[in-house]
Amino acid sequence: MIRPSTTVTRGRHRRRSGWAAYAGAVALVVGTTAIGAAGRAVLDVPDLEMLYVVAVLVSAVYLGRGPAVASAAVGVLAYDWFFVPPVHTLDVADLRYLFTFGMMFGIGLLVSSLADRARDAAVRAESEALRGTLLSSVSHDLRTPLAAITGAATTLRDQVVDEGTRRELVEAICDESERMERMVKNLLDMTRLAAGAVVARREWVPVDELVGAALSRTETLLSRHRVRTEIPAAPELVSVDPVLVEQLLVNLLENAARHTPPGTEVLVRASGGPAGLHLEVSDGGPGIPAGDEERVFERFHRGGRATGQGAGLGLAIARAIAEVHGGTLRATARTGGGASFRLLLPGGGASPTVPPEPDGDPGGTR
Repeated sequence: MIRPSTTVTRGRHRRRSGWAAYAGAVALVVGTTAIGAAGRAVLDVPDLEMLYVVAVLVSAVYLGRGPAVASAAVGVLAYDWFFVPPVHTLDVADLRYLFTFGMMFGIGLLVSSLADRARDAAVRAESEALRGTLLSSVSHDLRTPLAAITGAATTLRDQVVDEGTRRELVEAICDESERMERMVKNLLDMTRLAAGAVVARREWVPVDELVGAALSRTETLLSRHRVRTEIPAAPELVSVDPVLVEQLLVNLLENAARHTPPGTEVLVRASGGPAGLHLEVSDGGPGIPAGDEERVFERFHRGGRATGQGAGLGLAIARAIAEVHGGTLRATARTGGGASFRLLLPGGGASPTVPPEPDGDPGGTR
């Protein structure tokens, strides 16, 4: 496999970092200077000072402490050079402007520090809210499979049952254990994605392998549905994280199985190449209520027509994985009834050449 040198990271509260943030701070000062020059005829020198203070405030809130200090420093120089008499020099005729310069630096440091604290508090509050919701979901959603497992195991331990009943109880234990495992995995995945701890480790993989792996994992769940695939016959490679994208597709297929009655069709369309991955999962079920196209991706949201139980995280995780890749996942109503989920992931450049399969294998192994 060919792995690109770049990875994609995600974080809801992540700010621009590195040189981009400092360049943004300098751009703010340049823009402020242009505005000040344009309004010089109606603005006094002290009024122009407030424009630079605003630039420092914006840098502190959106770019961080370092860029805020940089914008203050560059702003002081620009303010002194263009507007403080004598202009076009760094001399200061009025010593009161030295106090102004110090105030601009102080504001940059103070506001950036307060902004960092506010952001940290917001992150902690969201983490606590998510932790509380996770605990509530765990206590509620895991109670049913645990009760079923306990009841079946207790019956096997304490009672003499015939072979048919024993087989049914063992199958119930296996089914409920698998369902509980999926719930716990979804909870853990959502926690990691919400914390920005997941990166997309891209590899060039065939589209048909991604779809085939996901269908294999959901074979039992979709056993009572008619599954149809539309995939190009020629092998197409896409640059994605195969583990994450496979999980994304599994979640979409599980969602289709739970929200559609047995016997309905589930259609998987997929195509790929250097431009990216296009994937669609459609079903013939009752569809998505009007206005809920975005709500279905909310964490812990459960559709009222679901035929099974879950934590309501599958679609939220699927969209988060799409965003990790810099892509999009949208839900729409399907023509003729049902729902359609369309995934678009950007490509990773020119794909490697796939060598043709040899006619024979004279060397023995490959």
